[in-house]
Amino acid sequence: MVSAPVLAAAAASSIAVATDLRHRRIPNWLTGGTLAAGLLMNVWLTGLDGGLTALLGAGLGFFMLVPLYALRAMGAGDVKLLAALGGLLGPRDLVSIAVYGAIVGGAISLVVMLRCGILTRALRAALLGHVPSLRTGITAPYALAIAGGVYLAQVLPPVLR
Repeated sequence: MVSAPVLAAAAASSIAVATDLRHRRIPNWLTGGTLAAGLLMNVWLTGLDGGLTALLGAGLGFFMLVPLYALRAMGAGDVKLLAALGGLLGPRDLVSIAVYGAIVGGAISLVVMLRCGILTRALRAALLGHVPSLRTGITAPYALAIAGGVYLAQVLPPVLR
């Protein structure tokens, strides 16, 4: 049986995908509401220990992606979404979501690079030992990768035991 936090995480990440694809934004009401729901659910289900676990998960989610935000490689909504999911599911499950999400994100990046015609140029430069400048301004909605991580974490083995 699927737990309420897992269902909430799947719903929140699915809504985030829809808004990110349509508007290229993840709304604060979604990330803030998801974080609040995670804190409340975890306190309700397991008491103060659950609240502490939710806070640790939210902090881990934030600190995993904030360096990428600082480098302008990721949007603030993506950072807040992963933090909110950490608040729902805790740090242990969040690691699986982040790892599987990174794999999905890498696959999305390859598809985007292939469609834009820069994949072969990048591979050629990497084989020759050059570091090409591939800044094209093309972006991909990372909520899709995060949601993929949420879904895969439910069917694949956990990264941490």
